[in-house]
Amino acid sequence: MKLRTLKPMQGEAVNVTPLIDVVMCLIIFFLLVGHIAKKASVKGIQIPSALAGKSLGNRSNELIINLVPRHSDIAGVQRRPRISIWGDNYTYDNLGSVLREYKGRHPNLKLVIRADMRTEYRFIAPVLVACAKAKIVSVHFMTRRKG
Repeated sequence: MKLRTLKPMQGEAVNVTPLIDVVMCLIIFFLLVGHIAKKASVKGIQIPSALAGKSLGNRSNELIINLVPRHSDIAGVQRRPRISIWGDNYTYDNLGSVLREYKGRHPNLKLVIRADMRTEYRFIAPVLVACAKAKIVSVHFMTRRKG
């Protein structure tokens, strides 16, 4: 019986091209996900807490509207918050047309409103009216668990 011995490879190189391709795909994936997450979240919003709430589950047809607070004026009167969707700013006047456009592309649209806990209802009401005019029936308010 003849035993084989292992000989070191000479003159053969390991092909690392597939490994580099995979690593580059992972880098691009994480850059895109980070960019999308950055656009979806807005600094300066303190989400209100709630005892009873439920998770939306499937988030594929979800649209998040951020009502970003602005500083109060000298008299302490709260200013109208800025409306932000996916990092783009909108006015209260053109919000209805934007919502109708999203509703046309996604018939089962779930709308989530993120507003600061100190935002007055008078600034949230026009957003709800725009949702009703766009025939969006699934409207939710984002909260965090109390505790």
